[in-house]
Amino acid sequence: MKHSYPIYVRKSFLFILMLVVLNNVAMAQVPSDTTKPATAMPVDTVKPAPAAAATTTPPPANDKPKPKQFNVFAGINSNTMSGSTAAYNANSAVGYQIGVSWKKGGFTYWQVGLTYNDAAYGFNSVATTKDTGDLKVQALDIPLTFGVNFLSFAKIVSLRAYLSAMPSFTLGVSSNHFGITKDDVNSFIFYGQGGIGVDVLFLMLDLGYNYGTQSLMKNSVNSTNPGQWFVNLGFRF
Repeated sequence: MKHSYPIYVRKSFLFILMLVVLNNVAMAQVPSDTTKPATAMPVDTVKPAPAAAATTTPPPANDKPKPKQFNVFAGINSNTMSGSTAAYNANSAVGYQIGVSWKKGGFTYWQVGLTYNDAAYGFNSVATTKDTGDLKVQALDIPLTFGVNFLSFAKIVSLRAYLSAMPSFTLGVSSNHFGITKDDVNSFIFYGQGGIGVDVLFLMLDLGYNYGTQSLMKNSVNSTNPGQWFVNLGFRF
């Protein structure tokens, strides 16, 4: 015996059946995901080219630093005056000096120094012409020098010539038989200096002359400009 269902039940059943069929058809048409995951790009193992080594252009020969030198020296001097005082004539006498200097340059050079100068002047009486002793004057000299190394042998021996401007400041006067004190001597004298020198390895030998452009003695009737020959032996560093 056949059962008859209401029409709305039958339509509902057909509608559900159609949805199931459509769903199966749609699922059949979607392809399965067979694609492999993208392979990661290989790491770039190529090392970068090393940076080119920095090159520095050597400075031109003219830009090379000039040699510097420190000197220590000592020596003896012989002193005279250009004139005499009212009571005494001046004769030569021997003193000494000791000093330091700093030098810079090559073929031409400049130099500055400090020198303790103990200059001795021999006096004799105008009336008797007999020697009466020495007058010793201590001073601090500051030679400012320009020189030329005009000859060199294998960088072992070199010869040079130089000129200096030398301010000199009187420090004192030793006790003497003439009653002369520091107040009787000019406190400042400007000297011109000239000389020659030889350098042998670490040794230096200088021979020169200082000439004072002013009188040594104050209130002297005659000019008493001092003159001084000197010899120095020193060490170079």
